Amino acid sequence: MSSSYREIIGNYSFRVLWLAQIISQIAMNMLSFVLAIQVYQKTFSNTAVSLMLLTFGIPSIIFGVLAGGIVDRFDKRKILMFCNLGRFFILIAYAFFHENLLMLYLLSIAVSILTQLFIPAEAPSIPQLLPKKNLMPANSLFTITFYLSTIIGSIAAGPFLGSMGSRTVFLMMAVFMFAAFVLTSRLPGLISGNKTVLKLNFPGLIKPIFEGFVFIYRHPRIKHSLYLMTFSQSLIVTLAVLAPGFAHRILMTDIKDASLLVLGPAALGIISGALLVGSIGNRFLKGSLILTGLIMTGVSLILLAILSMNVYGPMLYFIMLLLFLTGLSNSLINVPTSTILQQESETGIRGRIYGVMTSLTGGFSILPVLFSGLMADFVGISRTLVVIGIFVLGMAVFYFIKRNKLTAYQQV
Repeated sequence: MSSSYREIIGNYSFRVLWLAQIISQIAMNMLSFVLAIQVYQKTFSNTAVSLMLLTFGIPSIIFGVLAGGIVDRFDKRKILMFCNLGRFFILIAYAFFHENLLMLYLLSIAVSILTQLFIPAEAPSIPQLLPKKNLMPANSLFTITFYLSTIIGSIAAGPFLGSMGSRTVFLMMAVFMFAAFVLTSRLPGLISGNKTVLKLNFPGLIKPIFEGFVFIYRHPRIKHSLYLMTFSQSLIVTLAVLAPGFAHRILMTDIKDASLLVLGPAALGIISGALLVGSIGNRFLKGSLILTGLIMTGVSLILLAILSMNVYGPMLYFIMLLLFLTGLSNSLINVPTSTILQQESETGIRGRIYGVMTSLTGGFSILPVLFSGLMADFVGISRTLVVIGIFVLGMAVFYFIKRNKLTAYQQV
């Protein structure tokens, strides 16, 4: 372990936040995949899985920016505690209504609304706990453990669901969320320094949102980083939509193995990429890492689509390798852009920036999520992956042109 990793883990406050992130993300990622499996088992439709994932995304469009403005006015520690406790009670509700498809959708919307407050309070707290020099390895560590939690949560989802049953799995996730609540209660106060009183009326709620958009518009590095963060997260959601059908129709396996065979290698790749960026990322321009990640992602998805057209014998191992490379390249986009957001933003505005990011992610992910699910049902998963891969390569070309034109990116 490098000295930078030892230094940030040695910080008690960061360590508490980090452990709370791990535990809560295990629960949330397990929840996402348990719901995807249950919906697919009830409907055998990629579109239905898309709709389930959209119940997590749509509320972010409405509440994401608003939540960022609220977070910047309050102690982030109290907001983290409130969100974890609220999600604890919702997970208990899942246990009682797990057979009701409509209730699964409604409870997912409720979880998403609480998560809109949680996101602009969690990652933006890191710069208040650590110096700027440690932000790249800190974001790397958060990315590593986020996707390690994804591996644990998603891989465990199928076997636990099969052996323990839905109700017990939901109650187990509730216990995890309560543990995260206890951990966040041990954080120090995380006041933003914004002394303005939040007025609970229309002008009072709109003003901080307007201030956030103005700040983003005036800072090109933050604006472009927001776009890239939105893209990288939307891509992961899109792959999650396709995972059950990919396992069932392409790999010809039980859909409960989708987490192991599809999301497992991708998440392992993300962790490996984040570890690589955290260790040596400061030696390279952030823009160069991002461009490399875009190109690698596009090429990996197209090759994955080609191999998926005729899967046999050892071909499965090549497919898993490409899924790994897709995840690794995603980290080359995610970690540098997240670091730029934290380095370039001020404490009193940071929550709103992340609120805008969650709204963008929710809004712009609707089209690719719906498109990928519908297209996979009508023309097949392989062709869908080709289209996504071509789009990503187009993004790489666009980013390369923009990066050369904007002097603000010449030092990134």
